[in-house]
Amino acid sequence: MIKKILIVISIFFLFGCNNTNINNMTLNEIINEQISLKSASSTINRKGYKYYLPQEFSVKKDNDYIQELTSNNIVYYLNIDIVSYHYKNNITTTHEPDDYEYYEFNKDDKNGYLKITENNNNFFVELCYNYAIIEVEVEESDLRYAISRGITILNSIKYNDLVIAKYITDNDVDTSETVYKIPEPEN
Repeated sequence: MIKKILIVISIFFLFGCNNTNINNMTLNEIINEQISLKSASSTINRKGYKYYLPQEFSVKKDNDYIQELTSNNIVYYLNIDIVSYHYKNNITTTHEPDDYEYYEFNKDDKNGYLKITENNNNFFVELCYNYAIIEVEVEESDLRYAISRGITILNSIKYNDLVIAKYITDNDVDTSETVYKIPEPEN
């Protein structure tokens, strides 16, 4: 009986544990790993969408479709593009020759890209996927952490088509114009 238990425990320790360290992975591998996983259950619920926010994050500001998130005193800007989602427009960017890193990826019908530009000793990360984008400026030592958490958030976004359609038609979001009256000189 004890031998059977020891064999089962040994098999569990040999094959049951799979510990992936993001420091041993490339940025592309981190993204591919995260988008292949089933997204975590939502912890944040907003108008027309919901998403999972990792435990070490908090919402600093909430302006409907623009959120400021903080983790380790670093501000992440999350922008949700419900108009592109509603009309199923592709989100594109340009690849510049001086980009530190550029990577395009997709899964199912969701497209995305990672664009990193170097600014002095900091790196500006632009991570786009699932009709949303996360932007953050970090040091090189924080790149893998920022990308892994950012893609986890973007992968978890779930949209509510009924709410988004109603919001767009009621507010006429895609065709609204603002008229500004500019004061004219008196003379």
